[in-house]
Formats: sequence, C-alpha cells, structure tokens
Amino acid sequence: MEIEVSIDKFVIDYKDVPHSTFLRVYMVGVQKYKVKMKIYSGTYSYELHMRKSDDVYIHLYFKNFRETEGHLHTLRIETRPEHYSHFREILEMIGKRASQVEFVSCDVAYDIRTGLENIVVIPIDARRKMIHFDTTRYFGRGDQRKRNDYCRIYDKRLELEKNKGNYLAHELSRIEVVYKVNEQVLLKDLMKHPPKQNEHYFAAVVIDWQILKNKQRERVASMRDGIDMYTQYIRREIKKTLTNQYRLDFDELARVEWKRLIEEPSSIVLRVS
Repeated sequence: MEIEVSIDKFVIDYKDVPHSTFLRVYMVGVQKYKVKMKIYSGTYSYELHMRKSDDVYIHLYFKNFRETEGHLHTLRIETRPEHYSHFREILEMIGKRASQVEFVSCDVAYDIRTGLENIVVIPIDARRKMIHFDTTRYFGRGDQRKRNDYCRIYDKRLELEKNKGNYLAHELSRIEVVYKVNEQVLLKDLMKHPPKQNEHYFAAVVIDWQILKNKQRERVASMRDGIDMYTQYIRREIKKTLTNQYRLDFDELARVEWKRLIEEPSSIVLRVS
C-alpha cells in the first residue's frame, strides 16, 4: 500500500534576537504585506501575523514571557514549509542577528487512499481518550494542538472538497501527528532527528473486514471509534489481529522521506542565516 508522507506547520526559533531587529521586521512587513500585531495576548509578548495573499502567510512570535531580562529574546516563526520562500527578506533580517536557529516542531501527515472507516489508530498510552468533531477523530484537546503527539485522523478528500473545491475521484484519509522535540535541536542538525511516532501510536489499515471474526470486527471498530479502549490484554489481541492487515510503520515512513520533507524550509532558512 502506498502512503504519502508530508509535513505542515514548520516551526523554528531564532535565539538571541534584539528587540530592534523585531521592530525593523515589523516596519518592513507593514510596507509589503497585510500585517496584524497583537501585544501581550499569549505566551509571547508580541505576535506578528503577515499575509502575502489569502494562501501565503507567516506568523512571528517575539519574547517569550519566561525571558524577563536583557534585550535579546527568542523569535519564533510558524508557517507552512513552502511559504518560507516567500519571506526571504524577513528571514535574512532575523538570521543575520540571531545567534542560532533551532527546530521546534512540525505536523507529520500520512495520506492513505482508503476510507476513514478502515483507519485504526490506537494510542500506546491506554489513558489517552479519543475526541470526535464531525467525522474527525482526535487524541488531544484543542488547547493541546501544539503538543508533541497530538493526533487527528480525518477524511482528507472531504476537507479538500469543502475548503478548496477540489474533488478527488478516490477516497483519501489522513493521519496527522505533531512532532515536537523535547531537547535542543539545531536546524542544521535536523536531518539526524527524524520523528519516532511508533512510541505514541499503533496504526493499521483494515484491508479486508470479512476475514475477521464477528467479535474481532466489533472490537476493532470499537477501538477505531474510541468507544472502548479495553484492557491491556484485549488491546494486545486487537493489535495482533491488525498486524495481519496493513500495519503503518510511522518511524520507517518518516525516516525514508525525512530529508526530502525538511530540505526546502531548512535550506531557505539556513542560506540566509
């Protein structure tokens, strides 16, 4: 089975950026883009949102509230990987003054050409509870959206049709898992740190429901929908059953594609830093 792997929401931190540099970025942004500034509205003292067009944007966050001393602070950037190329001037201004650039997080997406009813994702931690909104399944609340291992499983074909007006002739489902490092990782070293998401989730695609016994079908469907997470013993039995279908190896899928996935945003940022 062919699984397409991609990344989204690529987040980096520039360290030790002077306040004067942030102000210059703001002034350049006002002249070239649609800009919205928020002050003291969240984890950062300043939020700067720039939009080149309806589809091309960049979010900047400056001075984490934990940084109470001095005039050099963290400047965080979040945008889609392909959008970094649209803001080279901004990146160069920041990169020249920052002491280093660190990777923070990205969303890793696994696209599978099958219906959502065939996708089964089981958290390794049995305490994780599934949340539903419409047809989308979540592991993690909305306020945990940026945490490592936050996961959503949804109908990608339906999303493309609703949001983009694109209609696919085939079914398409997506498993999306946040990869956020818990240690300092320099952007230039990111190639050495592919995500390891098997430690958080077991995932499988049911190719043939008919070969499952009635009780097995009921249990798999129940776990798929988060109705019952069962005991550890039953969970192991369900996983054993699913390994005879198609097991998604998150670690291997990401490892094989990691260089391709991070190459564009990383090279653009590092080239002007």
